Amino acid sequence: MRDGILELWLRLLALNIEESPDEEYLGRTIRDQWLLASKGYFGGHVPHDLETFANTEHGRQIIRDAIASLMSKLKDAPQQLDGPTLDLLGIDGTFVNPFETRRLIEVGDAFLELMDGKITSDATSTEFMPGSRLAT
Repeated sequence: MRDGILELWLRLLALNIEESPDEEYLGRTIRDQWLLASKGYFGGHVPHDLETFANTEHGRQIIRDAIASLMSKLKDAPQQLDGPTLDLLGIDGTFVNPFETRRLIEVGDAFLELMDGKITSDATSTEFMPGSRLAT
């Protein structure tokens, strides 16, 4: 998928990870990594570490809970998120055009399919790039 779409998805997903006062809470580690990965620094390789974080049942549950939380909010969100509002998220660069909410929902569905083993292609495949489909 395109870096900018993945960065926006990870930023929003990180903000939907359950909070815990426990400094050793895995969710805190995931959130910190995804906030860094979504900053806009990593052209061509966004270090999401999904394989590492989803390697345990606990990690998978944290990620699935965050996806469920974000997807619920996206389904109730406006059809388009405007650029100046998205700029408040602290991602380097500027969102010039509105971003269609359905594109983020498509990424969320793809993340769940990936975690369920339904997507088996690797990063070299451009057959399907979640969040990049043109509106129909």
